[in-house]
Amino acid sequence: MENCSITLNIKQTSDGMTDESELFTRGEYRIHKGSYYIDYDESEATGFEGSHAQLHVDNNLMTMTRTGTTFSNLVFENGVRHFCHYGTEYGECMVGITTQELSHSLDEKGGEVHLKYSVDVNAGLMTENEITIKIKM
Repeated sequence: MENCSITLNIKQTSDGMTDESELFTRGEYRIHKGSYYIDYDESEATGFEGSHAQLHVDNNLMTMTRTGTTFSNLVFENGVRHFCHYGTEYGECMVGITTQELSHSLDEKGGEVHLKYSVDVNAGLMTENEITIKIKM
């Protein structure tokens, strides 16, 4: 059941090169027991066509679970490095996710999530990422 518009503003830096993109989709937004859930289907634009993403936001913690053609389970927590399962079209691996900033202004009408984090493989920096997710009912 789609009940909202979702805009993802993504900035990714790797090897000194920065790539920015903006993606629009429709999805489901709901509140359950004080937590916020954002569900949407991935597209060719995200590189994960055929997959479904669910974001679970709870205070200073956010998880992203992707199912379908690939499986990922990423955990974002302010100031903490988590080892996470990350799937791509080429295979699966474990990555380190270190969150520098996670904040949100979500309520029953929608709002925004702002996320700044780095991804490493074998303790070697792969990318630095900044994402703003806007939810409009």
